[in-house]
Amino acid sequence: MKRRAKTATLVGVGFLTLAGTHTEEIRAQSPGSGSEIDLNVWRSAPEATGTVDVQRLGGPVELDGMSDEAAWAGVEPLAITMYEPEFRGASDRRIQVLVAYDDEALYMAARLYHDDLSRIRALTLTRDEWKGDDSFGVLLDTFNDNENAVRFVGLPLGTRLDMSITGDGQQEISSSSGPSGMSWNTHWDLETRITDEGWFGEMRIPFSSLRFEAEPDGSVVMGMMAYAYEPETESRWTFPAIPRSALYTQVSTWQDVRFRGVVPTNPVYVSPYALATSARTAALSPGGDRYDHLTDRAWEVGGEVKVNPTRNLTLDLTVNTDFAAVEADQQQVNLTRFSLFFDEKRPFFQERAGIFGFGTGTERGTLFYSRRIGLADGRPVRILGGARLVGRVGSWDLGLIEMQTSEDGGTPSENFGVLRLRRNVVNANSFVGGMATSRVTTDGGYNVTYGLDGQLRAWGDDYLTLKWLQTLQGGDDLRDSASSGLDAGRLILDWTRRRFEGFSFRNVFVWSGPGYDPSMGFEERSDFKRGQSDWSYQWFPGLESRWRRIWVGLQSNAWIRNVDDEVDTGEVNPFVSLETNNALTFTVFGKRLYEDVPVSFDLSDEVDVLAGSYWMTEGGFEFRAPQSWSFKPRATLTAGDFFDGSRFSVQSDFEWPMNKHVNVEGGWEWNRIRFDDRDLAFDSHLLRLTLGVALDTHLSMSTFAQYNSLTDQVTTNARFRYNFAEGQDLWLVWNEGLNLERDVLGRPRLPRSDARTLSLKYTHTLIF
Repeated sequence: MKRRAKTATLVGVGFLTLAGTHTEEIRAQSPGSGSEIDLNVWRSAPEATGTVDVQRLGGPVELDGMSDEAAWAGVEPLAITMYEPEFRGASDRRIQVLVAYDDEALYMAARLYHDDLSRIRALTLTRDEWKGDDSFGVLLDTFNDNENAVRFVGLPLGTRLDMSITGDGQQEISSSSGPSGMSWNTHWDLETRITDEGWFGEMRIPFSSLRFEAEPDGSVVMGMMAYAYEPETESRWTFPAIPRSALYTQVSTWQDVRFRGVVPTNPVYVSPYALATSARTAALSPGGDRYDHLTDRAWEVGGEVKVNPTRNLTLDLTVNTDFAAVEADQQQVNLTRFSLFFDEKRPFFQERAGIFGFGTGTERGTLFYSRRIGLADGRPVRILGGARLVGRVGSWDLGLIEMQTSEDGGTPSENFGVLRLRRNVVNANSFVGGMATSRVTTDGGYNVTYGLDGQLRAWGDDYLTLKWLQTLQGGDDLRDSASSGLDAGRLILDWTRRRFEGFSFRNVFVWSGPGYDPSMGFEERSDFKRGQSDWSYQWFPGLESRWRRIWVGLQSNAWIRNVDDEVDTGEVNPFVSLETNNALTFTVFGKRLYEDVPVSFDLSDEVDVLAGSYWMTEGGFEFRAPQSWSFKPRATLTAGDFFDGSRFSVQSDFEWPMNKHVNVEGGWEWNRIRFDDRDLAFDSHLLRLTLGVALDTHLSMSTFAQYNSLTDQVTTNARFRYNFAEGQDLWLVWNEGLNLERDVLGRPRLPRSDARTLSLKYTHTLIF
């Protein structure tokens, strides 16, 4: 097959100890049964290589969490191996993880025995939230492309998490997990139970909820990884054995598994919604002597349809798309001369978003930035409808989006289109592809940008990437192209070594012309040359050391303006990160920065940064608590030069699951900036607080409040959700902005409430 051969340790239902290759007979009981089972268990047997056949269930399963039916008796536990804190480390934990299937669904069972039940962390009742709970899960590369996957996770209180994984699950090599999309949801079931022996769980994932491709012989081959995680000891066990040189979410390291006799089904999901909204806003009167309150009440309907034109394609259709239940954005303080980047939170654009990823050679640069659709300066614009088609056609991965927005004030109606194609070549981790975006207005403006990309896994963990992008645009609404041909293009060369352990690097060169301007993308700069060179080394000293992980590195970047070949920005950032055996992390970092500011920019109404050239030096320290702590703080302190002044900043947040019903999160960002030579001062505070309450896995509420000292305003977002069943939700959402600035010189007194919106939304999914 296309994966590298792997070895692992086969462990049955006994203790997870690795003590040489031998067999030992043990006696164990199935949970909830009264009979003992004799088992011959290989403590250190080599795992099968190549493709492994998943076992079929011998009969029906009642999903109750206990996996004690006769159907499970013939299913062998997976050969799981410790991934962390020490690869192939010894443990006295008794853990069984089983995976099997029948004609309709894949099943997973976990038996996690505990001598001390107080060590089970069961903190979360809210769907798609994880607060440091014990967990087990299965991850599936359904198209076996070594790039994209879906993840299903079960928590002790019966809480479910499902998400998508992209980019081979390890683009963010500094993280302990790969990039994921939490808004991906599908239909599946989970039941768990805590007993005096430990906690146990079963999940059922219908094949109708997955998209996959059948082999010529009628079998289905997927990549699979299964795991169990215990945050109390920061321990994780995986199948297959995954070395620490890779993240456990790295799709290309998983085991190929085969399902035989599975016939894909193509149900149709119809999800209509009904929405009622009452909005109250404050507006300055025509005479300018007071604020009037205006109330607008409305109701509307819309919905989505999910259908599968073929076994390998999923088509989502949306009409009158609504995002009333989406959490509000976290505010940011902009201390740069560039635009701020806000993450996408709308589920329609997050679901299976990985196929539409197309980085453009800078930290935030992307060819497709979905927040361009249906949002204007953070203000929603009605989306009349659209479609998204994703899946596989032959050897090609396909992604297509078409959306139409309505006219909004002075903004004309717009059509947005995205097309992505990609296929593997040479080996399983290499591909070629292309992407195109189009933005067309009803008054004749257009912007079309295409990109061609290729990635070659040349040797080992070294990847070579080449990209070319070009913009074509014109019309009155969208800016006429200042350049054409090559001057409207961007070239990207990237040589990266992707390793989680050992020596890794990333070297990037980017050339961007003055006419490159993807109006559906996100770019901070234009018309430049950029060089990036990052080098790091990570190692895991072992349990005999006080440190679990040591990571040292140096990051460097330089941007050069094409117009005058002068350096626009240059920086060198060394860092050292230390992680203790209980996953407490300390990081020390520095920065030497050069900035050439061609035009002054404002920090506030009273303080600006003057045009000029600046050399700056700063340093900082970060502290991050482990998941095993109930109260989990994180803080970053930074101090040093800030253009012609100085800065001291604090960025902190915390998470505190008080119990299984109540969770509190918060954060504080403080920037203290002084320009002593100009006798100017700038201070900003951002405070955030979130209170989450869940009575059970169906009823939950989240209240998010934030205060911004620059606007002297508090914004609140409260969301009440009752989940009747999978796909059936009732939402009550309240948004309000409160002015704390009461007396304003030269204008009327600001109203306490700036704007208030109350929305009631019900969604009901029908399956045909």
